[in-house]
Amino acid sequence: MKPTIAFFIKTYLPASETFIYEEMKNLITFNVIILTQKLVNLDLFPHSNVFSAPTLLKWRLGKRWQSHNLFIKPLLRSKVKLVHAHFGWGGMMILPECRKLDLPLLTTFHGIDVSLFARDFIYRFRLKKLFREGTVFLVRSNRMKADVVDLGCKPEKIMVHYGGIDVNKFRFRKKPPDGERVKILMCGRFVEKKGFEYGIRAFAKLGKTHKNVALTLIGDGKLRGKMENLVDSLNLSHSVQFLGMLSHEEVQREMEASDIFLSPNLAARNGDREGIPNTIKEAMATGLPVVSTYHAGIPELVIDGKSGFLVPEKDIDGLVDRLGYLIAHPELWEKLGAQGREVVEEKFDLFKQVRKLEKIYRSLLN
Repeated sequence: MKPTIAFFIKTYLPASETFIYEEMKNLITFNVIILTQKLVNLDLFPHSNVFSAPTLLKWRLGKRWQSHNLFIKPLLRSKVKLVHAHFGWGGMMILPECRKLDLPLLTTFHGIDVSLFARDFIYRFRLKKLFREGTVFLVRSNRMKADVVDLGCKPEKIMVHYGGIDVNKFRFRKKPPDGERVKILMCGRFVEKKGFEYGIRAFAKLGKTHKNVALTLIGDGKLRGKMENLVDSLNLSHSVQFLGMLSHEEVQREMEASDIFLSPNLAARNGDREGIPNTIKEAMATGLPVVSTYHAGIPELVIDGKSGFLVPEKDIDGLVDRLGYLIAHPELWEKLGAQGREVVEEKFDLFKQVRKLEKIYRSLLN
């Protein structure tokens, strides 16, 4: 009989957190129940055993919360052996129940919970309690592990567990130059840490020497209007298009039709940072050469000069130089793309990472 584990996710499940669902639904040797404060998008992320406590569990940065042991009954009823919380605040919220039932608690950090939120004194205070009493902590990169150690967690309680993508969903395409426009693609939420402003400004400078280029942006968010205004002010409307939010299949088609993937990520002014963006993994799985930045865990995915190129954050001239080099050397596209695909298959394949996660679960139960 398979042991049962509980996933605790504050909100189950924002559309931007598909990676959590993919990890969960591909577990083979464990049954899963879901505990959540707020239930959304169940039609997109169906699951047969979800327990929601929408009104009595409260959390806001810098404010108190009360759990009232709301999840004791479902934990006992389902004979849960281990709890896996997502995000630092999730671990804090479910910790009382785990202590009461003497259940091991594994918490996965994803980025914002060790960067932006960690600027709050009360949050850091509660993190220290979680570090003391939680069992194991998973992080998405070695850089994030260093951040968690700096916040006060013992290194021996931290394990690097890369998030993965379903590589089989991405057809590796060999796309030689077609003599038409070189198509550059950026994809992600329109938030500061994605660095879209720097990508657009780099594209504007690139266009002064390379007339045969086009830029496509996929995604949406609070900064989209600002980016559209920037494109207008730089007189780029003829060569830049905004496609908005697209389905996963549509994103794949755009990647297959593109030549270069640009991801100019940076640390936001409020401290928010990436883990390792899935969009870069997906682009590399498709065979796109990547131009990105030395930001967060990205250098653990993109090896400069081997599977793409990296420049410092906010380095517009560096982005222009690397993009220009790729445009001038199209014979490198396939080589860089093939090496990128190899890196993703080896280290960032969803099913390999899920098997590693199951191994971690078993080690805790044993």
